[in-house]
Amino acid sequence: MPITGAYSVVGHFGRYAVAGLRRVVLDNKGMDIRGKEGASARSVFDGEVSSVFKYGDNVDTDVIIPARYISVYSGLSSVVIKKGAKVKTRDILGPVAKDKDGTIKLHFQLRKESQKLNPEQWVR
Repeated sequence: MPITGAYSVVGHFGRYAVAGLRRVVLDNKGMDIRGKEGASARSVFDGEVSSVFKYGDNVDTDVIIPARYISVYSGLSSVVIKKGAKVKTRDILGPVAKDKDGTIKLHFQLRKESQKLNPEQWVR
């Protein structure tokens, strides 16, 4: 699992209808994992960090690690690694940030080249 400590999956991979909004369908390209205070993101594969960046006006940090598969970790408050760092499976990448509602939530994606994979079938 790409998060430390107790967790629950709160957003599933794929398309889904938004409750209360007719004809509104969203597409989750990964999975959303709620963690507890102090939770950190951790690598699910050995690899070398290719990107550490902030997206748009977001204060959270994202990390991309290409290996046999590409893993993407979004929603970190900071990172303890940098671009070019070699990581092993289960290495800590950084603490997971609180979202605007105060929820500690990691967004995790898994890809094989450009193909989006359902990460729930890969992690445990």
